[in-house]
Amino acid sequence: MKNRIFVILAFVFVWMGCDEREIPVYDTGKFYIEFENETVDSTIFTFIYYPHNEYYDLPVAMKIAGETAKRDLTYKISVDEELSTVEDKHYSLPETTVFSKGVYHDTCYVRLNKTADLSNRAVRLVLRLEATSDMEVGKLDNAVAIIQISNTVARPSWWDSNIEQYYLGAYSQKKFVLFLEVTGADLTDANDSEKRAYALEFKQYLIDHRGEQETIDENGQPMTVPVLGLE
Repeated sequence: MKNRIFVILAFVFVWMGCDEREIPVYDTGKFYIEFENETVDSTIFTFIYYPHNEYYDLPVAMKIAGETAKRDLTYKISVDEELSTVEDKHYSLPETTVFSKGVYHDTCYVRLNKTADLSNRAVRLVLRLEATSDMEVGKLDNAVAIIQISNTVARPSWWDSNIEQYYLGAYSQKKFVLFLEVTGADLTDANDSEKRAYALEFKQYLIDHRGEQETIDENGQPMTVPVLGLE
């Protein structure tokens, strides 16, 4: 999977390198639309975090380069069919995309659909900005957004050595899925107090259901967490 992503990114950057437009200077009175994140910062989305959802409206952060506008501006997002592996059933784009007046940052929502095949594979949605009569495309580094969509389980990046040592202990797929079912928490941007609160909620569940099959880990031992409290 990593190699495939690198190939896609390489293709995108080659495409960028072949574009000989000058980098826009934002003092022309024109408006330039960009994705908030650069192309290299692809979004990884899994429905595992949303087990009861049949779809999810994914927020895509947008920004305007230059001065803010005194009226709403329309911009266009299209799907790069060549670089994407999604099918129409996996997503839908908004009929119109508008950047609100008077702000530097706005949000577009792309609907992702939980289809049966996503439990066995990940698909890639590549979005590309296009110029309109209201807005031109800004920096090429921010003109493409890559979204990986799945309903599969993978160790999240936030379950790091700190989480293992102080909050949730050793990672296992079964423990991760149960933690999500109990707390529904994504700890990507959580602070220490939030991590502790969710870990204690999970610990209480393990205490209440001690000895039950669902709290027996993949190694045959009862699930435990190192977070202090509830002893």
